[in-house]
Amino acid sequence: MDMHMLGLMYAPTDKLTLMLMANYTDIEMDHRIFSQGAANMINNGSTKFTTETSGLGDVKIGGLYRFYLEENRKAHLGLSLSLPTGSIDEKDTTPGMGGPANRQLPAPMQLGSGTYDLLPSLTYVQQFEDWSYGAQANAIIRLESENDNGYRLGNVFGATTWVGYNLNEWVGLNTGLNYTYTSKLKGSQDDVGTMGPNGKSVTTAYESNTGGERLDAIFGINLYVPTGSLKGQRIAIDLRLPLWQDLNGYQLETDYALTLGWQMAF
Repeated sequence: MDMHMLGLMYAPTDKLTLMLMANYTDIEMDHRIFSQGAANMINNGSTKFTTETSGLGDVKIGGLYRFYLEENRKAHLGLSLSLPTGSIDEKDTTPGMGGPANRQLPAPMQLGSGTYDLLPSLTYVQQFEDWSYGAQANAIIRLESENDNGYRLGNVFGATTWVGYNLNEWVGLNTGLNYTYTSKLKGSQDDVGTMGPNGKSVTTAYESNTGGERLDAIFGINLYVPTGSLKGQRIAIDLRLPLWQDLNGYQLETDYALTLGWQMAF
């Protein structure tokens, strides 16, 4: 999955920052079918196929409020609302009874959640002359029992801790740990086939194959321009490598997550 995100932030006061975020997502999944006996007749002998979706995802609006500031320590609350602007009706050609056809894709291939979601967070940071450390707790809470296609994605709870060191006023390094827990998808996925060439269709059609836990190691670098015509601009690279994964049922594990960000303050 590749995601391109655009965020705008505006601070009407020293304590309050308002935020707007949108994204464009490309998702691709390769499949292999191990056919047995008469099942070969269903997929015409083909053992591989790929599904793809792309488009605008869910838009998020919200804000950050700094409620604590004491010398080099600060803490803020975050609260955002995710709007169901991303499509949950994406289709692609998949094999099945009657041969290949344009069919509804399972939830992991959709561009949005289909529900209004609440995104709270709590962050604490302490800054020294050359280094800093911090921690954050965050969540994604689904506010509806199901979307228009009869299911609801799992709630997500996360915790992150990190430490950073500034090599100079231009370059900073950081490392840390990130823990994520995702609950199972609830409900049935309307129009997603559960019968395939070997009795069952793709594993992502079943709620038992969703959710789980993951612990990631974080490695990051920040490049900041303090002077000149590019003053206030920042480039950040964030690499997350799973140390441990405990997923429900049959799922694809995460190999890595890489984020490249560009930020401009004015």
